[in-house]
Amino acid sequence: MLKISKKILVKRLFIYCLGIFLISLGVAFSVRSNLGVSPLNSIPKVLSEIFTSLSMGTWSIIVFCCYILMQLIILRREFHFSRLLQILCTCLFGFFVDCSNWLCSMILPDTLNYAIRLIYLIVSMALIALGILLYLAPNILSMPGEGVVQVISEKSDIPFYKCKITFDVCAVIIAVFISLLAFGRLNGVREGTVIATICVGKFLGVFTKLFQEKVNRFIGLNVPQEALSIDIASEGCCSSK
Repeated sequence: MLKISKKILVKRLFIYCLGIFLISLGVAFSVRSNLGVSPLNSIPKVLSEIFTSLSMGTWSIIVFCCYILMQLIILRREFHFSRLLQILCTCLFGFFVDCSNWLCSMILPDTLNYAIRLIYLIVSMALIALGILLYLAPNILSMPGEGVVQVISEKSDIPFYKCKITFDVCAVIIAVFISLLAFGRLNGVREGTVIATICVGKFLGVFTKLFQEKVNRFIGLNVPQEALSIDIASEGCCSSK
């Protein structure tokens, strides 16, 4: 069992939290663009427009907890208690979403200029992709959206990427249905949702080539094992991966 130093553990937690924050910031940029949010955030966005007493971050927590419940229903007796820890990163993400929405409302001017809104959308996709790269790198805890897709993939023997595409499409369809039912028009789901579905992966591919090795080195994933191993008695704090 590999034991890691407290310093490396702190770095991994920092990168994990930074990744989740960048994803939430990307979501806030997409909200500000008013061109549609990413598929997984489309349902919370629409619900927050209908039930305005609850913020988008709060609706994100509610919807993502439903994804955890889906894992429980699918896995039944195979559901492990550790999966409930996804609630922690869900609450963190919801908090970051509200903070990011507030921050973007303060610094990003509201505009009808389509070119500027498109720039917001591009920045949004870049931030989300970079956030995904960072939050996945430490391999600490997946968000419920990825968690439920992983469960569906394992139980159906369908490749993960196919399940991911299907799940995203279903989320958008549900968001569209709710929006049309409540407003009689699309709200929170627009061309930007489709663009994000395609382009976030492209950004992620580029960022992976540029930064993956550097991130791994920073969090101690590609250094010799002896450099990470510690004496419990002398360090007083350790964790295993």
